[in-house]
Amino acid sequence: MTPQSGILPPANGHALFTMFRRRLGRRADARLKSLLASVAERIELLQRDDSQVSVVIAFGPHIWPELYASKPALLRDFPSISGAIHPAPTSDVDVLLHLRGERYDLLHEFADQLSADMAEWLEVIETVHGFRYRDSRDLTGFVDGTENPEGDERAEVALLGEGEWAGGSYIHLQRYVHRMEQWKKLHVRQQEAVMGRTKESNEELADDDRPHTSHISRVIIEENGEELAMLRHSMPYGQPGGEKGLYFISYCKTPVIFEKMLTRMVAPTSDGRVDHLLNFTRAVTGGAFFAPSLEKLSQLQK
Repeated sequence: MTPQSGILPPANGHALFTMFRRRLGRRADARLKSLLASVAERIELLQRDDSQVSVVIAFGPHIWPELYASKPALLRDFPSISGAIHPAPTSDVDVLLHLRGERYDLLHEFADQLSADMAEWLEVIETVHGFRYRDSRDLTGFVDGTENPEGDERAEVALLGEGEWAGGSYIHLQRYVHRMEQWKKLHVRQQEAVMGRTKESNEELADDDRPHTSHISRVIIEENGEELAMLRHSMPYGQPGGEKGLYFISYCKTPVIFEKMLTRMVAPTSDGRVDHLLNFTRAVTGGAFFAPSLEKLSQLQK
C-alpha cells in the first residue's frame, strides 16, 4: 500500500494545518466521499507545479464510520488523561488537511479550493500556517524534532506495515501557545534545564544534570531496552506581536506511544513528576486521526 505523500519526507519551509468538522445534520454522503477520494488525483496535479509539495488528509473516529465499513483497530478519541495537572484539551474535529512545501502560495490555493468544494458538508474550524524558524528551531530557541527517526526507520515508525490498513498512519495534533515573555525572562541555563538539552549545540544534558521534570526526561521513554519513537512534523506558528507557539503533529503506527508520552508530560506518573516546559506553554487544541493509504483513499469513490 502507498502512504500519503506528506508522511515520510523531511521537513519543508512551510506547512498548512486545516481542521474541519461536520456541519450540523450533515453526513458523509457519496458526493463528499468522491471529493475526498479526489485528493489523491489533486495531489498529482499540484506536484506538477512543485514536486516538493506533499499532502495528507486524515479522518477522526466520529466521521470514520460514515466513510468506511471497517476501521483501523486502534483509531479512537484524543486521550482524556485522568489526574492531569496541565490541560490537554480535545477539539471537536473530524477531518485534518496537512499540507507541506516550499511555496506557501500553492498550499494556500490547494486548501482554499478544497475547503470551498467541501463547504456543504464540512466547516473549517481552524487554519494555521507553520513555518521553518532558523535551523528548524522552535520559537523558544531550541531545535525541535531531534528524536525523529531517520532513513528507512521513518516508515517503520510511522506506517502500519501489514493488514487492511497497511500504509496508513495514526496522527495526533496539539496547538501550543507559548508564554514567550515568561520564557525570555529565564537565564539560558534555566531554559536548558527545562528542556533537558543545550540551546546552541543541541546536546542532551548529562543524566546527572538533567532534571526529571525536563521535557526530554518526560518524552523519552524506553521499554525493553528500546526507545519508543514516533515521527514528528511540528512547526512554529504565530503573528508578530500576537499569539505564537508550536503546532505539534505526530505520525505513528500506533496511537499508544503518543498517549504514553502525553501522560508523562501532563499527569504525575510513578515518579510523581510532570513536564516543567508546560509552565511556559499550554495546549489549546487536540485531535486524533488516521491517514489511510492512497489506495484506501481512492476507494471512497466506489
